[in-house]
Amino acid sequence: MKNNRTRMNREERQVQITQVAIKLFVENGYKGTTTAQIAEAAGISEVTLFRNFESKREIFLHGVMPILTHTLEDKLKVDKDKSPEEVLESFLVDRLAVISENHGVVRLVLMENQMNHELGDIDFIKKVGGQIQKGLQEMGFKEGMQDFTMRLIMGSILSFLYLPETDEDTVREFAAELARTIATIDKNR
Repeated sequence: MKNNRTRMNREERQVQITQVAIKLFVENGYKGTTTAQIAEAAGISEVTLFRNFESKREIFLHGVMPILTHTLEDKLKVDKDKSPEEVLESFLVDRLAVISENHGVVRLVLMENQMNHELGDIDFIKKVGGQIQKGLQEMGFKEGMQDFTMRLIMGSILSFLYLPETDEDTVREFAAELARTIATIDKNR
């Protein structure tokens, strides 16, 4: 066991545990990772781990939710100084970068969401899709276009999961073209 027993406040300790746990989850899967392994890799006892988190599930959610959903709401807020197309483009650039940077975590979530009954009550895809749909409504996209647009966006986001792109210019160009295409279709309906 490593000697990482440095005095940390609760928030710092939770970040430490979560970072270690996410790496282990990506390597071994959710079921293949134990709390004992997490504690050992973090250099703490299981007692300390359970002082900070009630369960392995809580650790998992604490690590993945910020990547998947928490920042979505901020990115989808309507900016009065920007057109819906510009807001959508900004959102796409952000999400595509997040997916490319965190593709291992996102793949893990998608696999675990389908196979793991312990996490089955949380449908990450529906949760993300619902937030995107709400953002599209707030941006003013036509009602009949929202489902179509959401599917285009989700499909594009998932394509970056399997074909990660680290070149920012390529991501921006793709996002701009997709936002322009969606805005044009929306105007013509």
